[in-house]
Amino acid sequence: MFKLIKSINKMPLFWVIWVWSLFSVNMASIFFLDHLAGKVILVGIMIAGTLMPYLHFKFGYVRLLGIAHLHWIPMLIWLYTRLDQIKMDENFYRYILVVFFFNGISAIIDAIDVIRYFRGEKNPTIQ
Repeated sequence: MFKLIKSINKMPLFWVIWVWSLFSVNMASIFFLDHLAGKVILVGIMIAGTLMPYLHFKFGYVRLLGIAHLHWIPMLIWLYTRLDQIKMDENFYRYILVVFFFNGISAIIDAIDVIRYFRGEKNPTIQ
């Protein structure tokens, strides 16, 4: 895990800010555990937080790491189907919109990275 954090901190500043913002947005779900969707988001970041260090240990900092976030695609679809219920709690609804923004962008970036990995770009992007 600490090796992964060291790799992240070697990234350009923009990406370091992005990674920590993405993590923070998802971890903020602990403030919404009275909602099923808050629990789902927390489980999602726990899955990513488990897969990412394992993949990093096994393969290094390669584009395949993005696979640890691809479960967000069905999660975002599921959240979208529940927006009518979520809108009833204004604060939670605002939080969900932030989750859509961050996780949606991340899912797109990660899907592209995973495709690039399987097309042959397997060298570590950070040493």
